[in-house]
Amino acid sequence: MIKDKFIKIFQVMLICIFLFSSSFAAGPVDSTPTTLITKPGVLLTFDDCNMINWEKQIPLFKKYGAHVTFFIDKFDKLSPEQIKALKNLEQAGHAIGCHGLRHRRAVEYYKEFGMAKYIEDEIIPAIDIMKDNGFFPTCFAYPMSNNDDSTDTTLLKYFRHLRSGSNLKNKGLVHNNKIFMKIQDIAKAGCLYGSSCQPHTLDDEILVQSYEGMDRAFKNDEIVVLYAHDIRNPETRGPKNYIAIEPLEKLLAYAQKTGLHFYTFDDL
Repeated sequence: MIKDKFIKIFQVMLICIFLFSSSFAAGPVDSTPTTLITKPGVLLTFDDCNMINWEKQIPLFKKYGAHVTFFIDKFDKLSPEQIKALKNLEQAGHAIGCHGLRHRRAVEYYKEFGMAKYIEDEIIPAIDIMKDNGFFPTCFAYPMSNNDDSTDTTLLKYFRHLRSGSNLKNKGLVHNNKIFMKIQDIAKAGCLYGSSCQPHTLDDEILVQSYEGMDRAFKNDEIVVLYAHDIRNPETRGPKNYIAIEPLEKLLAYAQKTGLHFYTFDDL
C-alpha cells in the first residue's frame, strides 16, 4: 500500500515536471492578437543585429508615436550590451521577432537537408535562446525573403505571422499589391510581404514611393508593410543595407500626418 502510494506520487511529480518543462520549449505561440485592427496603418520592420543603432532612435520613434518590429538573428552571439538594447526597445513598445539562428535561406536549406532539419537547426534553437533571454517571439522574418508554401505552412506552427519580401522592378512601390493588406484580412494572413524602404537621402526616389504607398493604404483601408535594416547616417560606418536617420524621420512624420496607425507584428 505504502509502495503503491509512493509510486503514484512519483508519477504525478513526473507529469508536473514534464508540463513545466514543456511550457518553455519552442512551439506554437498564443494565437490571440493584442490589438483590434480597425484602422489603416503601416508595419515598419527592421532586420538583423543593429540594435545599438536602433536603440538610439527610441526618442525619434516616440516623437511620432511609432512602434515598429525588430527581427533578430544570431541571438546566441549577442553581447550583454546588445541584449540590453533590445530590452530597452521592447520596453519602449516595440516588438522583437525572430530572424532565424544563422540567417539561413529557408527554402534552399530544407530542399537540401529536409524540413525537419531546417526546423531543428534554424528555428527551435533561435526561439529557445530568445526565450532564455526573456523574449517570446510571435513573428518571424525570412532571411533574404526565401520562402514558399511549405515553409509558410511549417513555420506557422511556431509563429502567428511571417514576413517575407516583394519588390517589383521598374514599378513604383504603390503598384506592388502584394505588400498591401486589407485590414479585415490581416488576422487570417499568415505570411505578409514587405517592400524594402531604405532611402539614404531626402531626394531618394524610394522615399517618394513610400509616401505614395502610405496614401494608398489610408485611402483603401489597408496596411502597408515596409522593411529596412540598420539606421545610420551615410557618413558613418555600418552595414550596406540601412535607412538614414533624416529620411526615416520624414517617413514617420508623413505616416503620422496621413493618419496611419503604426502597428507591430505583435499587434496582429
